[in-house]
Amino acid sequence: MKKRWMLLAMGLTLSLTMLAGCSQPAEAETIAPAETAADTQEETVKADEENGPASETESSESAEGAKDVSVLTRIWGTVLSSEEGQMTVDNTSPASSSGEIIFHIDPEHTLVLDAVSGLPVSSEDVELGSFEAYLGPAMTMSLPPQTTPEMVIVNIPADFRVPQYVIADSAPEQDGDGWILKGADGAEYRISEQTQFSPYLTRNIVTMEDIQKGSACLIWQDADGAAERIVLFAR
Repeated sequence: MKKRWMLLAMGLTLSLTMLAGCSQPAEAETIAPAETAADTQEETVKADEENGPASETESSESAEGAKDVSVLTRIWGTVLSSEEGQMTVDNTSPASSSGEIIFHIDPEHTLVLDAVSGLPVSSEDVELGSFEAYLGPAMTMSLPPQTTPEMVIVNIPADFRVPQYVIADSAPEQDGDGWILKGADGAEYRISEQTQFSPYLTRNIVTMEDIQKGSACLIWQDADGAAERIVLFAR
């Protein structure tokens, strides 16, 4: 009888020992993830505080870069139709989408000018013939593609040298007996003392000194490429 009680006590002691050993890892498993989560959250907050301003700066710099590389694309071809607020053209230049393009003429954004006079042309006075246009980067992927040009030059006589729309890269620089005006696209235009200057649709007096970096000009050239006349646009 005494031996039986001794065996029972030993069995009970062994059971309690095993139960204590099993409960200790379970308690550790409950505490460890909680501590790790807290540490991870603290690290994440620190990383956000450190990286947040840098990310915003990088985004701002990227946006400025996108603006800096924005360059107008010059295309040419034939006007197929013209109506109030819209013009359909056939682009035969290698630039932009070839073939039919729809121009949306926004009075607040688009200038439609006569090639000879440089004056505005209404939709009903646009001749179905040659054109040149200057486009921004935005164009729909539709068929035909559609865009809102910055400038469209129309009513171009046969064998006429179309004026060029130029955004000045800097003020004209002295070059021998004349000056060189460099456009944002890298093209250069020679200015002489015979070059005539006039403002767009105003009676203000303008001179070569009014051309600065970012100035918008329409330049007519002679057979040798020298600037005969320059119209300056207010920007």
